[in-house]
Amino acid sequence: MEEAYLKAFLATIARSQAPKETKENETISVSETVSAAASVYENVRNALEYDEEHLLRRNAIRRILKRRFGEEDVISLSSDLLHELIWARYLPNNAVPTKTLDEVAAILRKFQPLFVQAEEAGKNTHHFNLWLLDVLSTEIEYKLSPPLVEEGLVGLVYQNIKSRLEWATSQIKPEDRELQLYVAVHRAVLKSNRATLRYRVFVLYFPDWSKAPTSELVEHVAGRLPQIIETVENQLNHSSGERLFRFVRQRSVAFTILRDVCEKHSGDIEDILSDEKRFRQAVAEAAAIRYDKFRVRVHRSIIRAIVFILFTKSILALLVELPFDRLVAKDSSWTPLLTNILFHPLVLAVIGLTVHIPEKKNTELLFAELQSVLGLDKVKILRFSQRRPWAKGGMGILFATLYSLALLLFVGIVSYILHSFDFSIVSIFFFLFFLSLVTFFGFKIRGSRRELVMTEGTGGWGSALFDIFFLPVVRTGRWISIRAPRVNILLFFLDFIIEAPFKAAIKLIEGWLAFLREKKEEI
Repeated sequence: MEEAYLKAFLATIARSQAPKETKENETISVSETVSAAASVYENVRNALEYDEEHLLRRNAIRRILKRRFGEEDVISLSSDLLHELIWARYLPNNAVPTKTLDEVAAILRKFQPLFVQAEEAGKNTHHFNLWLLDVLSTEIEYKLSPPLVEEGLVGLVYQNIKSRLEWATSQIKPEDRELQLYVAVHRAVLKSNRATLRYRVFVLYFPDWSKAPTSELVEHVAGRLPQIIETVENQLNHSSGERLFRFVRQRSVAFTILRDVCEKHSGDIEDILSDEKRFRQAVAEAAAIRYDKFRVRVHRSIIRAIVFILFTKSILALLVELPFDRLVAKDSSWTPLLTNILFHPLVLAVIGLTVHIPEKKNTELLFAELQSVLGLDKVKILRFSQRRPWAKGGMGILFATLYSLALLLFVGIVSYILHSFDFSIVSIFFFLFFLSLVTFFGFKIRGSRRELVMTEGTGGWGSALFDIFFLPVVRTGRWISIRAPRVNILLFFLDFIIEAPFKAAIKLIEGWLAFLREKKEEI
């Protein structure tokens, strides 16, 4: 690794750890009473839309902006946005400077011409508006909580892999390779979702946008909005993007530990790197902490997923399954209903709680990889190549057919077993529907170990049988989870029927409490 890139990363860590200025700036304050109510609502709402924890605040910003879409008073919108985020405890109370109101308002004002242009896009208007909401919400989150160390780590990983990488593929054009590598690193290191990637790629094309863009730049972007969106989406939808992401993910694991070591020992990191014994000990300590955090995060993810499954399944059972069984199927048995409610959370818990990391072996591999990355041992050259595209031609048709038959066979066997236990057609449908979601969530939770594990086992007959019969079910669950928010009636009810009056009531109550405090002070 070039020493300059490591020094730049260490400088970023030093800036993030430097004491903040203690000037007495006025901050935004909200009532803790109404904040507690808003926080409870937000937790309930997030339980209905299972997502990664680090995405929740950005999702909330986007949701608020979408609900208030079309408002031209950016000062009022900025104020309400920040107050709602503090109410829901996405931002700390009495800590956000009031000057942030003007900064967020400036961002909102900057995007107004783009939304005006999107309204003139005809049939693409809806897509353009959602795309702009992704970019806008991400930029606001970056303003509210700048990810300095995270972006510094992305730069470090990108530069290191780039310096060691040999491209053995013609499917990524030379002019696209650096950008595709950057996107893959962002996904692998920070688990960035599509909204974040849209913003980061957009800013790469227009680096002055996130600073203080001139009116000429804003007009230029607004005038070429369709072409810009198409260009960014083409990069994010690159046919080799997923393969490159998996390639980078495996090579970026050690950098997470390097970050932890650098943050903990920022004052004497150079001495530690020059002493193999101290460096090995520092890596082992950082890895052990990461393993503990991983277990906690897995358990928290399991609980959130179980709450999501239990809540949505219980409501569907009461609204659809129970009436169908009693009124149509004329079945009074509670066994199918209780099975559908309790079975899937239990399966998810078993899948999640059996996640295992070979800690001792993995820590040794992490240390060896860091030795190579930092130039303390022989530098490893990385080679990226494409696998044979099995999905093409007659062989691809054959495999797709077998894949579909495996799914149909699994569905048929499970349906037959459930039918023999007097499950109605609706109960069978809900059982299979949530089984696919549960296996996907469980697979996703288990797969999160790749963030720390250097190598994956090849598996045996058990793994092969799982791939044959359950992988189609897992992919079905993935398809459902991606599209479920679009058709989630409960989320629609909360977001468009409940949330607006609820937040208005919160605002009214807070104003009333402030009025009472003022009157009390007059006494």
